Parts: sequence; C-alpha cells; structure tokens
Amino acid sequence: MVKNQLAICIGMAFGCAMAIAGDDLGIRKYDIHEFNPVLLEQVKEISRNSKAAREEVSGIADMSWVSEMAENAIAQANDEEILGGDFPLGSADDPEREKKHPLGEGNRTLIFVSWSLGTTAIKDILISFDGMPGIGIVFRGIPNGMSMGDAVSKMHLLTQETHSTVTVLLDPLAFQRHSVSAVPTVVIESPNDVLVAKAVGSSSVTYIEAAVKDGKRGDLGTIGSTQEIMEPDLMDVAKQRIAELDTDAMKERAISRFWDNHKGHPLPPVTKSATRFVDASVIVPDDILDNMGRVVQKAGRINPLDMMPFDQKLVVIDPTQSWQVALAKREYAAHAANLTVTVMATQIPTDSGWDLFNSVQDRLDAPLYLLPPDMAERFQILRAPSVVTADTKNFMVREVDQTTFEEANREHQ
Repeated sequence: MVKNQLAICIGMAFGCAMAIAGDDLGIRKYDIHEFNPVLLEQVKEISRNSKAAREEVSGIADMSWVSEMAENAIAQANDEEILGGDFPLGSADDPEREKKHPLGEGNRTLIFVSWSLGTTAIKDILISFDGMPGIGIVFRGIPNGMSMGDAVSKMHLLTQETHSTVTVLLDPLAFQRHSVSAVPTVVIESPNDVLVAKAVGSSSVTYIEAAVKDGKRGDLGTIGSTQEIMEPDLMDVAKQRIAELDTDAMKERAISRFWDNHKGHPLPPVTKSATRFVDASVIVPDDILDNMGRVVQKAGRINPLDMMPFDQKLVVIDPTQSWQVALAKREYAAHAANLTVTVMATQIPTDSGWDLFNSVQDRLDAPLYLLPPDMAERFQILRAPSVVTADTKNFMVREVDQTTFEEANREHQ
C-alpha cells in the first residue's frame, strides 16, 4: 500500500506542469491526506511553483502591501471583508486567526501614544518601562504623508536610541476596542482583549495598577492633560486606499507582464525524427519508514513504472510554429482511452503573450501549459516537438521533424 503511494507521489511529480490557466491538468486526482508526509516532499516544490504562477496572474503581487497590513495590523477585524473576498479578515474570536500576543500571556498593560506627544516624551516612556514584562506602547497609525516603511523605521529608531526592550505596537484595533481618543492613555486588558481598567491623561502604570488592586475597574476617568492623536486610524486608511484601488487595472498590469516573468524552457527544433528511451528509475537516498518505524522502501534505485503505469501522453511544442500546434492537435485527437494528454509550450514570447496563448488553446480546444525546466530534465526532453509516453520500464521520447509530420499529413488526406 505504501509502495503504491510512493509510486503515486512520484507520478504526481512527473505529471504536474506549471499551470497558467485555471483549467485542470487532467491528471487523475488523489486525496493528498492519504500520502505519507515523507513522500510528499518530492512534490512540494512543484506545487509552490504552480501557486506562484497562479498568484502572478491574479494580481495578488500588486496588493502585497495590503496583505502585510492585513497580517500585522487588522488580523482581528470584526468579520468584515474589506477586500471584497480576496483577503477575508477574521474576527477576534476566530480560532483560525488566533495568535499569541506579542506581550505574552496574562493581563497586559498598553500605553497608548501618538507622535503629537513629542519624541522626547515617547523616549521617556520607553526608558521608564524598560525590562518590565507585559507592557507595550501602542500607536494608532502612521502620520499623514509618511510611508509605512518610514513609520516603522521611525519607531524602530526610538528603541535603538533608548536601548529599550519595551515592545512598540502598531494596533488601531486596540484604540477602537478601548475607545481611546486622546493620549497618553493607559489600559490594562485581559488575555481575551477585555478592558480591566483605563486611565486617560497619564502614562503612569503605578496609578492604574494601584486602582485595580483596590478593586476599581473600567474607565477611571481623566487624571491629567492630554494631546490629540495626530495619526489617522490605520484601519480607516486601509479601507480608503482599498476603495480607491483600480483593481481591474492592477489585474491587467499583472496579466500583461506575466510572460516577462515566465520564460518557460525554450528548446531547439527537431531536425530529424527519432525515438529515445529514458530510464524511469529514481534513487531513493534513505530508507522510507512507516509511522511504526518499519521499512516500507529501502534506499536504492526503484522504477515507479514497476508499481503503476504512466497514464500520460506529454506533448511538448513550440507554440510559435503552426505545424507543431497542428501536431499537438493530432496527438490530442489520437490518444488512447487510457491516456491523458497534456500539451505544454516551451515558451510564450513576450510580444505575443496572451494572444498567442489563447489562440493555441482555441486551436487545440484543450488547456495549454508551460513546460517547467525540471520536467524537461526528468524526461530528457531536448527538442521540440516531443511526445512522451512510457512502456512498462522506460519513458519513450518521440521527436518529430517538420518534413515527417507534413508527409504523414499528406498520406492521411
């Protein structure tokens, strides 16, 4: 059973191509949870490459700043999908989004600040609470006209200059849940973000801790002078920027430059038809064990074709050559019932791009994929066009030159 899984995993690694469209590859599907995690390591890299390609097409790379913001600043937003479904924001009680708080477990003390207090006052707070666990200072956002990177650098510079170990947070949600509208404000909150006590107009932790010790809870009022918060709420900024994004234009830009980043694996043309046999064997470097520590596959050379047949016909073409597209169409139409045909392009020139890609798919009436270099190496695909199948022991790589193809076409007419 485990050997069959090994063969399937190897077969998956052989059969996976880098998809550049949403269509299915056509390879028989298996439940990924059935496989031994050790075996799955052989296909992880191909999976990651495929995901990267799909994300490039969908334009996610253009919105990386939004992704980082969602991860770091608004991971606990209240069930609101401000990105229209692309980046759903989990609620505070969503177990899938739950993370350890940077101030650790137990009650934590938050000192809410703003750059309106002045650099000297903020430095004094950092120095005063250096080395005290469970205390952090919190900003609501970044000053108008300042980039996120510059704001983070400015905050980091404070800790460098003061040599303080106090955690500095950028957390607009903390301002919202405790209704902080002026600084400085000190809040003690429980591990589940519930307010224990709050004092406005002071950064004194001693005062609020003494009040809590005396049994006081909730809003303790204003005990000193305050300053307005000069930074806009980072959540509001994020929502505004997302609302202003021209996502259609971003997607078009990402799609238009896709072929600049995915060159494929160009191959020279076939000059003389030939068929080559490629040893399908692979080397297993270490014994593969089951969960009981028993050896299910000893290290050494194995041939996956001994365990399961190769149910693919891989047709590799240069899509800029019309006759090779015609060959792929013929191979697609003439395949045996027990084989799945996958057509792969060696390259898509940037100047042709999606027009060429879509026109080839239309001619084939089938999905087109881009040939990954590691697949070309594994099957020893050296020239285009090549057709890869297998017998019981070896892969067979059939190379077809243009003259042979055209002569065969005339004979069939």
